[in-house]
Amino acid sequence: MTRPRRNDHLREILLNKGIECITEHGYHGTGLKQILDAVGVPKGSFYHYFASKEKFVAEVIEWYNLKSMVLLDSYISTSPEDPLTIVRNVLIYMIQVLEHDPKGCLVGNIAAEIGDESPDCQAAMQAAINEWSRRISGLMEQAQAQDLVRNDIAPQVMADMMWNAWQGGLLRMKIDGTVKPLEQTLEVMLGVLFSSPNLTQ
Repeated sequence: MTRPRRNDHLREILLNKGIECITEHGYHGTGLKQILDAVGVPKGSFYHYFASKEKFVAEVIEWYNLKSMVLLDSYISTSPEDPLTIVRNVLIYMIQVLEHDPKGCLVGNIAAEIGDESPDCQAAMQAAINEWSRRISGLMEQAQAQDLVRNDIAPQVMADMMWNAWQGGLLRMKIDGTVKPLEQTLEVMLGVLFSSPNLTQ
């Protein structure tokens, strides 16, 4: 008996709805019925694409990150600006988005809610962080070569520190109801902590 062919378009619809619902309601606050009703897909069809809610959320994380990396790569490859300015502009853009829609980062939100509770989701989150970090690390390495940032901290460490500080800023943003913690994180990290001594002489 021939298995029915997968509809990749429907799969993307489910993943996009998953991003929307999980960002809005969280991992535990989002039920499969909520997503299926919104998309108009029967439960049986859902399990044709995803083995479980956990597998679905892991793929939602991967899909969310893929879309984000496509946008980031496009900007990096076409921008005429120096690498440090690119990093700064990426963070400014993210702040502007969050100012109008302060739900936060899907990956950070899920990490704060479930941590390592789900091995599949944990692996997807780690991969997403690594993809983001690899790109920022590459830009910081270029910035070091141009003497735009200090050279005594490894680019990968800089990228990791930025991610950690950014996620802390997102948490504070939700507590305070303002993007000021993110603006402060950006300015202190790029303008002070990572600043090249040669630029201040």
